[in-house]
Amino acid sequence: MKPTSSKFHRFFAGPSHSLLPLVLLGGVIGILSGLVMFGFLSLLNMTLGWLNGANLEDFESLSPWWRLGLPVLGSLLLILLYRLTPVSGQTVGLAYVLERLQFGRGQLPAANTAFQFMAALIALGTGHSVGREGPAVHMGAGIASLLGQYTDRPPSQLRLLIGCGTAAAISAAFNTPLAGVLFAMEVVLMEYSLLGFAPIIAAAITASAFSGALLGPHSVLQPVRLSLAGYGDIPSLLLTGLWMGLVAVLFHYLVRLFLRFPLNSRAARLLLAGVITGGLALFVPQILGSGYDTINATLDNQLPWLLLLLILGAKLIATAAAIGLGVPGGQIAPMLMLGVCAGGVAGALVPGASEPGLYALLGMAAMMGAVLHAPLAALATVLELSLSAEAMFPAMTVVLSANLVCQHGFRQPSLLLTLLKERGRLLQTHPLRTALAQRYLSELASFRFTEFDIEQGDNNLDAVLEQKLPWVVVRQSEHCYLVEEEAFAEACLTCRQQEDQTLLQALAPLLSDRRQLIELTEDASLLTALKTLQQEETAGFLLPVGRQGLGLVTRRRLVTMLTTDDPIH
Repeated sequence: MKPTSSKFHRFFAGPSHSLLPLVLLGGVIGILSGLVMFGFLSLLNMTLGWLNGANLEDFESLSPWWRLGLPVLGSLLLILLYRLTPVSGQTVGLAYVLERLQFGRGQLPAANTAFQFMAALIALGTGHSVGREGPAVHMGAGIASLLGQYTDRPPSQLRLLIGCGTAAAISAAFNTPLAGVLFAMEVVLMEYSLLGFAPIIAAAITASAFSGALLGPHSVLQPVRLSLAGYGDIPSLLLTGLWMGLVAVLFHYLVRLFLRFPLNSRAARLLLAGVITGGLALFVPQILGSGYDTINATLDNQLPWLLLLLILGAKLIATAAAIGLGVPGGQIAPMLMLGVCAGGVAGALVPGASEPGLYALLGMAAMMGAVLHAPLAALATVLELSLSAEAMFPAMTVVLSANLVCQHGFRQPSLLLTLLKERGRLLQTHPLRTALAQRYLSELASFRFTEFDIEQGDNNLDAVLEQKLPWVVVRQSEHCYLVEEEAFAEACLTCRQQEDQTLLQALAPLLSDRRQLIELTEDASLLTALKTLQQEETAGFLLPVGRQGLGLVTRRRLVTMLTTDDPIH
């Protein structure tokens, strides 16, 4: 990023520990995300309106040939888009955001964000069984990352701003600010922090208000009014949770099956996804697209359980094929539809179930919670859709039992972790290791040191001594050593007093292996730094720190940060 002296940059760039700039940045991210989502949804609705008329998701009204050919056409357009895009800009989606958070210092390239915009329009506009949530999160996170880099936020705050972008995008796309906030903290950041709540809430409410002003009422799911379950329904709720957990396990299995399908060509994989989706849509057209019309009809008790079971089977295959074969779309909307269909079947068949529509709603939350390991975000979805706190009791019962079956009974990881593992990326999920992996040495760096190169003689020796900074980094050949300023000055004085002693001889006792520094070419996470300290006897690290130049992190500074209340900033 090029340096700038604008008032905007100077205000947001400091101080890094202040909450107010983060909250204001959250608001700016909300506005920008609202604008991007307005453009994205307008183009998508225009495409779907041309295909399906006023009912945007009404793929069922298309002729059989259209239902077969539309996903295949989408695959061909995606293949062309991939051919025209450099490889470095082709990785997209929610899993990519998580990858960049832990392995890329929270820096999301603009090229990938732009590619996600175009690829998602094609995939969603041609009926592939994907959702808009993953692309929305990537676009919101990409905007937040670029703004954070522009304002020189440190990596730990850059990841917080990505949480703001996530919440803003979900809130703008679906008018569900609470679910957006919880999803950002539970799925993307994987932690809840007091510092994070204020900026993320600011981003969510700003995006919701801004997109509402531009788009008007745009909830994709209609609020439901259902008779609620009581304590007598607990056995039925537990059975439903067991059923939903098994459906989630089956979904995991199918996704892994398609991820490992023996086709190496991206073009062939995308084409196969289009053929599978189109072939299934000939007989079950409800599987095309995100399926919000089917979700609303199921919540309204309009579909018989046999049809729901048929849709469930076809949608499981189509969605697993789309995700596993690499169609660049989201996973949440198809997951919600799978949950609604499975829940509707449970409501019709489980003994003692009070109302199929209620169980469809609960199934939607259970599927999302079990597959993504995001129970709180799933419960927030139920709350915002049902507009009733009384729905929380049955929802918690079903979500809990489904999570126990999927996560602990069958030991299934989050779907996002599965996708990353297939790319060779093992995400840290242990709370302590996650915290260390997502914070960086540059946040601890000190610039209170001078450098002295022995091979250049004593030309700048007086200048080094006059600065009286705490540390002197002594360079000898390809090695760097960390020396206290007082010890360095004493060695120099000894050298001057003893004419038969060279400066190198005077400094030699100070240039031991335990004083040697590791010079890095790029920033490293605290987790990587700690592993290095375990393996090597070193005094610390020298590393580039953006516009500020070379920074120093001593072993003592790193240990002090981990063992005391000393804040990073």
